[in-house]
Amino acid sequence: MNLWQRLVELLLREHRARQDELARVENPDLLKAEWRVQRQRLTLWLASAALGAGLFGMIIGQLMYQRNHPDPWSAEARRPVILGVDTRQDPGRFELLITADRSLFYERYRPEGALSLRLPRARWDGGERQGRVVRPGGSFSWTVRQDGQDLKVLLVGVGGPLQAGDHLVEEGENWVLKIEVPLAP
Repeated sequence: MNLWQRLVELLLREHRARQDELARVENPDLLKAEWRVQRQRLTLWLASAALGAGLFGMIIGQLMYQRNHPDPWSAEARRPVILGVDTRQDPGRFELLITADRSLFYERYRPEGALSLRLPRARWDGGERQGRVVRPGGSFSWTVRQDGQDLKVLLVGVGGPLQAGDHLVEEGENWVLKIEVPLAP
């Protein structure tokens, strides 16, 4: 008998569902209300999908932008860039000019007969530059090279003591580190 009761309940449930469906179709206000709820759900779902796609696109765009454009406040962007290494020689003096895009911090070492400068975190893509200058009473050689993240400048006197001076000068938008060596004895 338990089986018969279940069968009757199932048939009654189906009959009620058919009546509800017919009532819904016959009553336009009920049908409009149901469509309105479905449209609201669809609009909410589409707005959520569009917002999610927009956020995903912004994240991907930001990642791609940061790969090509470092943050201006990051350590990499604040590294001074060496724009050029030039020399000038007059009859009385030799100048080694190191031009940078911003003010430089540098450390000076004066070992016996030499001048060594270290420019921490200065970036230069020009490779190694070197030269030799002959003067009365001896000569000296100079080298500028990238050493890891630092730029090293070395002047070494041969056949006599090296007297060299250095100072930083602002020229327009750039800064120039001038290293001067007198050539007259």
